[in-house]
Parts: sequence; C-alpha cells; structure tokens
Amino acid sequence: MFEPEEVIRKNVQEKAAGLDRDGVSAQRREAQRRYDASMPGYCVELVMRREQLDDYVKEWQRVLDEMTERGIERFLPVDEKA
Repeated sequence: MFEPEEVIRKNVQEKAAGLDRDGVSAQRREAQRRYDASMPGYCVELVMRREQLDDYVKEWQRVLDEMTERGIERFLPVDEKA
C-alpha cells in the first residue's frame, strides 16, 4: 500500500515527462494541497500515508529545482536526456 521512495520518484518522473515549468509547479501545488488536506493520524497507517504524501511534495519540488538548476523549460524522461 505504501510506496517506497524509488516508486514515488518513478511515478513523478513519468508524470513530469513533457511538462513545462508551470506544469511541474502545478503538480507540486496539487501534491501540497493533498498533503495539507490529509489529517494528521494517530495510527501507524494514517501517519505513513501522510508521510507518503509529503514524499510526493518533496519529489515534485526536486524535479522543479532540477529544472531550475539546469535552466530547462520542459522536463524530459530519463531515457530522453542527453
């Protein structure tokens, strides 16, 4: 049920493929909205789900930071990067 970090990274990279900076930024905001809407949990399952949502926010931010650092406007899938 809970996704490891590498699955989250793969999911975000697949979704980010072909998106421009605005698209990536919008996805990051949506991930943040989902995290903010989640209720802090008092059982292990709820806590882990909230942490997973936070991991998605962080991964979208990492993709956006990478785009900024490289000065690219459109994110390319890993196999298309030169």
